Order: sequence, then structure tokens, then C-alpha cells
Amino acid sequence: MHAQPLDLTSVWGEGWALTLAPRSPSFCLTAMGVTDAAPLPEGLAAFAQRSPFAGPPVLLAAAALDDEWSIVVESEAQTGWVGTHPDVLEALATPLAPACTITSDPNKVQVLFREHGRRVGGMEALTNRRWGHFGEETRRALRGAGFPDGYATPENPVPAAPSEGALGLLAAQAITGAELRSEHLRGPWLGGLTGKPYPSAS
Repeated sequence: MHAQPLDLTSVWGEGWALTLAPRSPSFCLTAMGVTDAAPLPEGLAAFAQRSPFAGPPVLLAAAALDDEWSIVVESEAQTGWVGTHPDVLEALATPLAPACTITSDPNKVQVLFREHGRRVGGMEALTNRRWGHFGEETRRALRGAGFPDGYATPENPVPAAPSEGALGLLAAQAITGAELRSEHLRGPWLGGLTGKPYPSAS
């Protein structure tokens, strides 16, 4: 029985991306196009000071979960969600652990991940529709978290969760083995601006 995941929809509403990576916060930001990372004393409140009409570059904020894992938060998508870039996910993955990004846009939460050296895999949290590469270990981990192998149906539903954002996080935590708790959102945060362009299809 898995613990109920943090309800990110309740925390942030819609319009955000969260990346889980087996790398340090500074490594994550560099891989995501940030050249001048610096401490963010105001934490995630820094996003509220940004104009949604300013355009790129956009702000990224990263924090450590533990000695191995980090999270990167995005709330601006003028250049697309940086954590969905195939090259970013490949750079953040290691031979022992995948990197994973959850995106929340209006009416849709998706989970994208990349096992080291493999194609990107993706799923819609609510319908369990999947595409790309899913290794057997990933399939087994999702099964263990309560996700069916095929499309969600009344007979084979996705796990109960307080929101789609929480469901996406449950899937991401199953895929990575990392756990995000509310205390992690207190930082300390490292952040910076990136103008990385919108990812091309691949």
C-alpha cells in the first residue's frame, strides 16, 4: 500500500511542471539551460514576481530531496516545459535511475520519463494512456503503485488520488523511487533563468 502522494494540484493549481532527477540541484539547472544559478532566498515565491507576459527567459527553481535526488519546479511555459526536452531527460538520467517530469496544463496531467540511453516514455495520469519506452522494471513499479497495464477502465481503474496532480506524482514516484514530501518544498532553493527553446518532436 503506497502512501498518499502530495497533492500538487492543491498546492499549485494548474500550469506547472516538476522534474525528479538523480542529480544535484546545480547539475539539474545546468542541464536545463541555466548558466547563472544562484540561491533563491524567497523560494518558490519568486515565481509570483514574474510577469506571465514577459516571455523567455523563464525561471527554474531546484532543491535537493536527499543526497541523490533533486526536484526542479517550473511555472512558466513560454518556451515549453524545459523538463520535457528529450535531451534534458537524457542528461538528468543515470545508468541506475531514470529522470521524470510531471506537467500540469489545463485538464491534462502527463508524466514523461527517460531511462538512461532509451527513448522517452510518457503516460496520461488519469487515463493511463502510454507511449514510448517502458522497461519491465518501470511497468512493474507502476503496477505495484496500483496502475493497470492498459487503459484505465471501470474494472481496472488508476489508483484513487485527491487530484490529477497527485496521481501524476504517484506515477512519477513509482517510476523513480524518489519521494516528494511537503517539507521539500521549503527548500533551500537554487534558481536561475533559461531561454532553452521549445523541444522539437523526437
